[in-house]
Amino acid sequence: MHKALISMFFVFLLASCGSEQTSEPSSTDTMEVAHRSQNVTIYRDEWGVPHIHGKTDGDAAFGMGYAQAEDNFEQLELGFIMGTGRLSEILGEDAVIADWVVHSFENNELSKRDYENASPAIKALLDGYAAGINYYMETHPELETRLLDHVEPWYSLALIRRWYYLGGFLSRLRFTMDERTAAFEAINGNDLEMAQMDYPEIDPEDRKEFGSNSWAANGAKIDGTGSMLFINPHLPAFGIGQTYEAHMLSDEGWNFTGYARFGYPLPYIGFGENLGWMSTDNFSNQEDSWIEHFDDPENPLSYTYGDGTREATEWEGEIKVKDAGVRKVKYRKTHHGAVVAMRDGKYLSGMFATYDQPGWLDQWYNMQRASNLEEFTKAIEPQRMNFGNIMYADRDGNIWYIYNGSVPIRKDGFDWNTAVDGSNPDADWQGYHSLYDLPQVKNPVSNMMQNTNTTPFNASMSESDAKEEDYPYYMVREGDNARSRNARRILNKHEVFDYDTWVYESLDTTMVEWDISKPIINDAYAATSASNTERAAKLAPVIEMLNAWDGVATLESIAPTVYVEWFEGLYRSKPRGSEFTDEEVIDYLERAVDLLNDNFDTWQVAWGEMNRSQRPPLNEAGDPVFDDNAPSIATVGVPGWSGGSQIVFNNRRDGLKKRYKTGGNSYTAVVHFPSGDEKVKSKSIHVFGASADPSSPNNMDQAAMLAQKQYKPAWLYLEDVKANAARSYHPGEE
Repeated sequence: MHKALISMFFVFLLASCGSEQTSEPSSTDTMEVAHRSQNVTIYRDEWGVPHIHGKTDGDAAFGMGYAQAEDNFEQLELGFIMGTGRLSEILGEDAVIADWVVHSFENNELSKRDYENASPAIKALLDGYAAGINYYMETHPELETRLLDHVEPWYSLALIRRWYYLGGFLSRLRFTMDERTAAFEAINGNDLEMAQMDYPEIDPEDRKEFGSNSWAANGAKIDGTGSMLFINPHLPAFGIGQTYEAHMLSDEGWNFTGYARFGYPLPYIGFGENLGWMSTDNFSNQEDSWIEHFDDPENPLSYTYGDGTREATEWEGEIKVKDAGVRKVKYRKTHHGAVVAMRDGKYLSGMFATYDQPGWLDQWYNMQRASNLEEFTKAIEPQRMNFGNIMYADRDGNIWYIYNGSVPIRKDGFDWNTAVDGSNPDADWQGYHSLYDLPQVKNPVSNMMQNTNTTPFNASMSESDAKEEDYPYYMVREGDNARSRNARRILNKHEVFDYDTWVYESLDTTMVEWDISKPIINDAYAATSASNTERAAKLAPVIEMLNAWDGVATLESIAPTVYVEWFEGLYRSKPRGSEFTDEEVIDYLERAVDLLNDNFDTWQVAWGEMNRSQRPPLNEAGDPVFDDNAPSIATVGVPGWSGGSQIVFNNRRDGLKKRYKTGGNSYTAVVHFPSGDEKVKSKSIHVFGASADPSSPNNMDQAAMLAQKQYKPAWLYLEDVKANAARSYHPGEE
């Protein structure tokens, strides 16, 4: 029913059940919040980006909550509904397994615990953020909500844990929906009558093609002092994964700008006055599943472990279901983790590194409060930001790449990419590797680094790189990809980068994969010419056009349109590196030409005519409803598999002639941190614009700039923010 939503946003469907409700705020509470709003000023620049200044950091978080609610309350609420485990209340019976799986991992309980035990600084952020959202709801009585009448401070922690662990790591365990359903029915003793929402697997091939880009340079590689940083995440343009640009300032010294997601009280990637960082997803083995042996019919909770047995924990709960009331359910876990799948008659449990430990938000906050490399190192040592490489740069001229993440220490003798035997004590984790056990490179001799969701062993393209043989086999699972080849090409072709060149190359659209595809097409065409001259003659104009192409996509070029249709048709169900017969290569080229002729009455379709950016209405499930007849903007970005720096996710969709951006470059920034007291140089651009309101001038204004390979200023200093503010206001007074 909602598979379009699921495939768009990867694994956003996973949710648990239940949430606590509190009484309505008193008039005294409301007056106190209104007074607090006077401590906050939101400065909106001409692109609508909120630069939020607060008396305290908590006040700035208050402004963040209010600004996010202004710009996209619908998504903000949906994220919290998902994060707090109430998705089935709005989507119905087909979300029961999704609810059950996530509640099996006790997401809400752990998030409430982490909030209660949070440090005063983190609690101030969470309290302020929730209060800002609630204040928006109170001061906008006309607001229509789907489910929530207020927001609790722990909701953000639930959303973070759910997004990264239960939306990222869980998918790597490759439990099928049939396996989940089998476990649910066995544990609960009843059958499900309705088919459940499924989600696509995420594997290394997907992540390396649809992930992100990051570069850093220093020393002799740059014109000037300090370092340069390129921040280029490739994330969904819709739904819970979309980015939100915001700038946090306070009288307590907080100054950090970058991107957040709706539901986060602060940006978590970006830069400040002294340093910044980018994170690209990695695929380290940070999750495992265990085959559990429940072999005693007299004691169904007893499972074999070593020479004896252990007792699983089982508890009851309720899932509220739209139009179906309350469903009573059971959950089960072993010492390994939640039991959420059944394969070949055996239960499977799963767990993720540090899932049950707090600190993700703490680490983000401490990272952006750091002012130098030493403080930044201390901030990341706990390894609670447990997902993704870190590419760091600072004013002192340091650049640092870390293959970041808490990686469990494991014994040899197991295939850790599949479910292992849970009855063998040697299959238990043996603690975690420290930060200093991970592949990394700091200030390499090449003075440059890159990562595009690829191997950490070629980050700096120099002898400074970590060596694969020095690390356990289960730690690194990535190889190379076209975006990395393109990054290496760009970084190596310039002896020295000035800031303007750094900016220019950051939006490159060279499809380096064409260098590999071109001889495949030409060899197949040569064979066809020898065996079937009539068939070859029909394709001759296409071959001539492709051979004249330099691999760079522009709005006007035709070659990218034909190439993408051919490539994605040929490889749609095959892994990269697959070999094809000459017949298959030519057949799919003919199919690409025929498709274009059918849809456009010509195969000579410009890339800008085919490749579009549109921010359409959403359906009930939050899925964008694209329309070939509605306004859209030509965009020049290229698919992630092809190379390039400016990326679009633009897979074909049924019933549409054109391709529409569903993700890719989301928030992109280019930064130069000069040494001394000189101001940081910075520019940024968003995939669409600051506001989700279609009537707002800031709805699609940045999409038009991105299509033309242009950035806007990213104001960092308060005096510049004030000087360039299009409007400013206290929350509640806009």
